[in-house]
Amino acid sequence: MAIRIVTTSTILVIGLVGAGCGIGGTTTSGGGEPDCELAGDCPDNTGGNGGGGGSGGGGGAGGSGTGGSGTGGSGTGGSGTGGTGGGGTGGGSVAGQPLFWVEKGERTAEATKKPWSSWWYPLWEDTLFQGKNGEASTLEKYDVWAEKVGNTRTSAAAYERKELYQPRAASWSGLCDAWALASILEPEPTRPVTQGEVTFSVADLKALLLKTYEKVPPLTFVGTRFDGEWDDVYEDVRPHELHRVIETELIGRKRAFIIDEDAGPEVWNEPAWKAITRVEKDDDDSGVAHVRTWLFLASPHVDDRNFVGTIEDSREYTYDLKGKWQGDRFGVTSSAWTERSQWDHPDYAIVVPDRIPRGSHNPQIRVEFVDRIRGR
Repeated sequence: MAIRIVTTSTILVIGLVGAGCGIGGTTTSGGGEPDCELAGDCPDNTGGNGGGGGSGGGGGAGGSGTGGSGTGGSGTGGSGTGGTGGGGTGGGSVAGQPLFWVEKGERTAEATKKPWSSWWYPLWEDTLFQGKNGEASTLEKYDVWAEKVGNTRTSAAAYERKELYQPRAASWSGLCDAWALASILEPEPTRPVTQGEVTFSVADLKALLLKTYEKVPPLTFVGTRFDGEWDDVYEDVRPHELHRVIETELIGRKRAFIIDEDAGPEVWNEPAWKAITRVEKDDDDSGVAHVRTWLFLASPHVDDRNFVGTIEDSREYTYDLKGKWQGDRFGVTSSAWTERSQWDHPDYAIVVPDRIPRGSHNPQIRVEFVDRIRGR
């Protein structure tokens, strides 16, 4: 696959519509960056005049960028039809004003709640609605429970088979997006549940929970998906944008966020729950901070669908932050990926809210029934 390096940057808000292991549907420019209501939520944030509109974007007082919480920020423009977006190699700040500050040295941060692993249910797989080896499928069990316990006749298995099953779907398409959200926001199902004559395994409970997170309102994206089109930007998410999400979410708020860990057209959304980041000075250039960051992820690649716990995965990224040192503090204005991270880096990051309305593309699946089944 050919790699094109283009210097634009944007922040999008996109709805999860279950079109793949990640994201589908329409996109709208604008949106916002990680929310920082309190000063303590954004470590060393200067709250300056916003992001890096450069010659394009046209949003707010400073275009898109990842600007501070002052008068700039994302606005409604960004790098869309208004121009080419941020300037330089990293979509930087306005007039060299720091977007945020980082400290020299190594820091480790971990989410208070560790996401759990689950099978990701590819769209080409029939196990949600088709029983195997004499045992009913998850949605067949749900239909029986709905009639016997919920006093409601449903046809979730039939609807899934007829309307949502895609035997020729891309090999990577599935419910990674729904799993990533559920694993951050919901307690993990850890034991089977029997109600009436129906026993739901751990795998059944996780599958039902994932189905209630496949249709949710738009979420805050940092970066844009690369799907291989001629005008796509391979090098976003920009490293300083990713680093700021780490600062606000993991270091500041102790909560996980989501990344698409594949920079190419495939989408593999996974929760990032721990980070180790090392910031060092350049011996010769006072305008550069060299960064090496390790992100620890939860993986959906389980061998046993009744697995309980977290299968850990990790990624190492290197990048240069551009700006200016003041003692052991560095004011960040832009950035660039370095070494192998120039082609192997996250495609985008998703900031997860504390709560989110849930829904399913299968109208026969009721959120309240799923919650009753799992005892919530």
